[in-house]
Amino acid sequence: MTLRDHESERADNKHFEFTQVYGPGTPQEDVFHDTEPLMTSVLDGFNVCIFAYGQSGTGKTFTMEGTDEKPGLVPRAMGRVFEVVADRQSNYQHECFLSMIEIYNENIRDLLAPKDADTSKKKYDIMRDAMVGMYVKDLTSEPVHTASHCKALIRQGNTTRSTAATGLNDQSSRSHCLVTLTVRTTDLNTGDHYVGKLSLVDLAGSERLAKSQTTGQALKETQAINKSLSALGTVIAALATQEKHVPYRDSKLTYLLSDSLGGNSKTLMFVNCGPSQFNFAETLNSLNFASRAKAVSLGKATKNREDSKPGGGGGGGGGGGGGGGASGKASTTMAAAGQLGGGGSGGGSGSSPGPKKKR
Repeated sequence: MTLRDHESERADNKHFEFTQVYGPGTPQEDVFHDTEPLMTSVLDGFNVCIFAYGQSGTGKTFTMEGTDEKPGLVPRAMGRVFEVVADRQSNYQHECFLSMIEIYNENIRDLLAPKDADTSKKKYDIMRDAMVGMYVKDLTSEPVHTASHCKALIRQGNTTRSTAATGLNDQSSRSHCLVTLTVRTTDLNTGDHYVGKLSLVDLAGSERLAKSQTTGQALKETQAINKSLSALGTVIAALATQEKHVPYRDSKLTYLLSDSLGGNSKTLMFVNCGPSQFNFAETLNSLNFASRAKAVSLGKATKNREDSKPGGGGGGGGGGGGGGGASGKASTTMAAAGQLGGGGSGGGSGSSPGPKKKR
């Protein structure tokens, strides 16, 4: 694709190449069609992460959530995953759990926690497990059996997500939102167990204060958003140049996504851009970011197979972490995995191609 600054006296164009470019008129169905195989591979024990990055007001939430008339990737993913679950029920058993968080001003909020629940004492620490990767401790994880149940929970979570009007967007997301579907699959023919994790991430938009014109609390939100997105940019740059040290811990966003950005998860990035001249500087920054992300090379994807040999020992729950025995059976570390198999053990680990999409 080509980018031109019509207000510049210099006539030089900026040229970029990406795996796929979607124009403003691209139907939501076409975007989902390209990502569907990636999403449904969670049922085979793969970790998958899809996220949208870009300037505020360029359609990230529309890409991920969409509308009732034009559903985005998240509702379409839930619908398709449960269609495949139904098609495979004669050979596979699937246990599915849904969680949803927002990272607001560097604080993690559980968007599915009951409204009357006292969460003040929960720290929602970000933890790492060798099998499942990164997870948030003490997170609400709802067992789900249908796409409609998932959509109802996500709709419920969105009602408590932080939004505000700015100079760029009258319904600007003021936080990063992560929807995670964790699936434990049992092969009824072989008895093998796999655990996969599908993470769908709607990032808050980057903003220039002069354009967003935010003040007071909204100004603090903008500063927190830009700081975490800057940390994400630093991580992507370090990965693209294969630096020895990658500063994942500079923000909760990058730390939580560290297994997707530089680990072995299947990862896909959408970069949303505004085509107007008014957004030229931000669009150029976004496309440069996308080019760096495209240069990141991740490892080959592998299934997260749970060792089911005797002698493991389960334990743990609520995202706590359980005891594994000599068999190496996966710890019950994720909030969802704490419930998999009736509180026994569940787990997984992942691998991937690399982030590279543009919209």
